[in-house]
Amino acid sequence: MKKIAFIDLEGTLILGSEWNNLRDKFGAFELSKTYYKLYDEGKIGFEEWRQELARVWRENKATKDMFVSELKNYKVLDGARELVVGLKKKGFKTIIVTGAIDILGELVKKDLGIDEVYSAHKFLFDKNGVLEKIKTFEDYSEGKGKVKIILEIITKEKANPDDCIAIGGDDINDYWMLKELRSFSVNPNIKQIKNVVDHEVKNLKEILDFV
Repeated sequence: MKKIAFIDLEGTLILGSEWNNLRDKFGAFELSKTYYKLYDEGKIGFEEWRQELARVWRENKATKDMFVSELKNYKVLDGARELVVGLKKKGFKTIIVTGAIDILGELVKKDLGIDEVYSAHKFLFDKNGVLEKIKTFEDYSEGKGKVKIILEIITKEKANPDDCIAIGGDDINDYWMLKELRSFSVNPNIKQIKNVVDHEVKNLKEILDFV
């Protein structure tokens, strides 16, 4: 029977959120500040917010090469490389499930030797390499959307949920994922996460002692 490890990306395998870096780098700081408030108040949807970001970046001629150059500077968290290698040795298929940008997901996938990555946001570029639009899977960007993707993968792979694990917990969006499967989190500080996660560890590589 197949075993799958579903792993969050930002705040779990790598440090921080790259959305903020891109926002500041390519001239969307004020727009993001305004739209974050509107989104938080329920006045706009996630899709509308992202398309406004795409509009600003398109007007500023942000290219794929520029995004790659900025995103490749991520910092891998302690124990992440050892975790991936160890999970593979134990027979797990490793899959990143993230609300981050597909470019970042692919960079980390290649760097760490992850098997697959599912990102909530896909950047589309025109023939000149300039950002054209952001394809957003809105429900996937929410925590319950992560569970939907995970269950679809488990069904497709004909895996037993009891043989699968979830790793994350730096953000409330991971709550449903951690609740759905046997789960692990590094030093979680969110009460809801602490209430549902099966194992709290101090370093990612400690997870290998439990699987």
